[in-house]
Amino acid sequence: MNRHDPITDPEQIRSLMGSFKNWYHQIELAPGVVTPGSNLSGPGLQRLDALGLPRDCSKLRVLDIGCRDGFFAFEMERRGAEVVGMDYAAPEVTGFSIASRILGSRVTYVVENVYRLAPEKHGLFDIVLFLGVLYHLRNPLLAFDQVHQVARPGGLLFVETHITGHPILRALRTPAWQYYPRDALNKDATNKWGPNLAGLKAVIEEAQFAVEESAVYRDRCCVKARAVTDERKEYFRRLDSSVAEWGRK
Repeated sequence: MNRHDPITDPEQIRSLMGSFKNWYHQIELAPGVVTPGSNLSGPGLQRLDALGLPRDCSKLRVLDIGCRDGFFAFEMERRGAEVVGMDYAAPEVTGFSIASRILGSRVTYVVENVYRLAPEKHGLFDIVLFLGVLYHLRNPLLAFDQVHQVARPGGLLFVETHITGHPILRALRTPAWQYYPRDALNKDATNKWGPNLAGLKAVIEEAQFAVEESAVYRDRCCVKARAVTDERKEYFRRLDSSVAEWGRK
């Protein structure tokens, strides 16, 4: 059997699925056989579709940042894209390797950190999915800057994230970000930031993306943006990361 041929035997599929206990996404591995993930993956996809996630991704290159066990990466592959799934954990830890084997997927899984994204290393992408990751990051603007480095000019960015539930911050039109010390958000010490909608848009735009659509769902938000070039913003991005450059001619 070719390594890209899907597994079709229901008993073998259930056996492989049962060998992994920490599924995150709900991935349909065969008709009626779905991984028991905690994430409501289907409704999440519907929200992205409502924002304009392309249904036909033929000839497009897609990056799925924080792909975990691969629901969105496999879906973009199903839509015709060449897909790179990225996560900080190995595929055997996330369940991706099992799902990929069952589905006969060609998605490339890369163990990497968003702060180390670089075009010379990873290439350029027509679509970047940045879903359920931002609020875990200590340096959100740096992350968006790095995402912009690998986004093709005019390429699409889809962000899904937690937003602040603080009633005063939530109502503000002024950009604001709430910081969660220690494990203040959901008793999870990896949760660090919750912007209001204005704050999220402002940071995305500072990283040279033009926000086109957004939608808020209780304490979550989805944003669609397009990669642009802004020379002034690029100047200050480079200045922020420079050493001994100020005043040179």
